[in-house]
Amino acid sequence: MQPNETVTAPVLFSRPWRQIVFMVLVMALVAVGAWFGIATIEGIFWSNPYLNGAIIFVFFLGVLSCLRQVAQLLSSVRWIEGFAANPAGESLAAPSLLAPLSTLLRSRGARMQLSAPSTRSILDSVASRVDEDREITRYLANILIFLGLLGTFYGLATTVPALVETIRSLNPTAGESGVEVFARLQAGLERQLGGMGTAFSSSLLGLAGSLIVGLLELLVGHGQNRFYRELEEW
Repeated sequence: MQPNETVTAPVLFSRPWRQIVFMVLVMALVAVGAWFGIATIEGIFWSNPYLNGAIIFVFFLGVLSCLRQVAQLLSSVRWIEGFAANPAGESLAAPSLLAPLSTLLRSRGARMQLSAPSTRSILDSVASRVDEDREITRYLANILIFLGLLGTFYGLATTVPALVETIRSLNPTAGESGVEVFARLQAGLERQLGGMGTAFSSSLLGLAGSLIVGLLELLVGHGQNRFYRELEEW
């Protein structure tokens, strides 16, 4: 084929509306569950506000990362369609996902033939950028698990020594009855076991946040894989 020949390359990109709908449903269900369990969640949060605040902050970062990836897909599809419709005219700024493709197409035109090395280079660049975004989201999900486990071990590290001190304080004093000693034991155990419950609640909060972020990342991944296949076909 001569360099000036054109090939028919129809733009057949689909927007990730299905993924967006499922993501909205997931976040709506999470919001409804949080609304009905606000009293329990509030008690869990104030048991260790610094650590739980960090867990909630990382959770929102993970959700925002997923939303950013979906927005990037939408802008990428919009840019390709706009460029294919008017390659010589002004178009929107290319998203970072398609920066190499933008540079090459602007120099050759929307329907010019691309060599196999150029095509593979573009696809590899897009795949690497997609993988970078996925790694960020997965890292945030792993941080949520780590923070939850950190809260558990922190609670155990503070509860177990205090439990030992409670047991050591059970030596009866002169004139003290067995009922009073048992009441002191009961109060100490109740306080320490309550601290263990608080520790495990932080782990529960972190694992729940990781589950939600992981589900959103899975939905985004489906949209990214479909976009990559359509880009390769185009």
